[in-house]
Amino acid sequence: MKATNSLPTAPFVLRLIGIILIVSALVNYLSILFPPNFSDKTWFVAVIAQLVDRGIVPLVGLGFIFTGSFLEHGSLASGDRGKPFGTFRFWALLLSLLLGLLFLAAFPLHLNNTRQVSDQELERIDREAKDAESQLDVQVQQRQQQITAALRDPNQAKQLDDQLKQIDAAIASGQLKGDQLEQARRAQKELQALKANPNSVADRAKEFRNQQLTGLRERRQTAENDARSRFWKNGVQVGINSLLLSLAYFIVGWVGLKEMGVLGGKRKPVMR
Repeated sequence: MKATNSLPTAPFVLRLIGIILIVSALVNYLSILFPPNFSDKTWFVAVIAQLVDRGIVPLVGLGFIFTGSFLEHGSLASGDRGKPFGTFRFWALLLSLLLGLLFLAAFPLHLNNTRQVSDQELERIDREAKDAESQLDVQVQQRQQQITAALRDPNQAKQLDDQLKQIDAAIASGQLKGDQLEQARRAQKELQALKANPNSVADRAKEFRNQQLTGLRERRQTAENDARSRFWKNGVQVGINSLLLSLAYFIVGWVGLKEMGVLGGKRKPVMR
């Protein structure tokens, strides 16, 4: 018996899978774009990154469609002698060119927006660091004034003597070990220095301020390095992927339309 063709043949299944992949990708793209907020650079960066991340899906769908067409006809050219504009393959190839333009335009847009977002992040880090330094100066100055006033007060001076006696007794008793003993000796040394020279409060406040400033500036430098790293990782990586996708879609669209004869090339004969 002669085998009869039925719908679930290889070309039909391949084209069906391709159509589903392309339609689902386009629906996904629309869901990413809504609600639009083009004035927000952060939103724009995230949207382009997601579009590029899913950019391979329509390309795979086009591959399924054209593989099915090749299995059925032997080329992308249609079997009829009518105009190719009425064929599904033509519109699929046109979509490929449009996606190529989309990803080509996404490259400079994403780099520019990512750079602006990175600059905004660096400005925020710089502003917060300056605010923290200003607050530190105020706190150190206030604490210095409080300690100086306390040392001039007889009652506070007596409390300082009592604290020294308690620390001396604790160290002499031998009950403190390890870190506790080290902390007690450090406190003893600081209190003795304050008692012997109340004017050393300014020097100690300056030393404390310098220590805190060092920590603040180290955290600021780390935050700035992280912001620059995110720019290169997100901006450059997504940009290169966008260019590669654009090139792939342009090649598919150009070669396919040329084979169909739309771009002036000779239409290849259809395999019978």
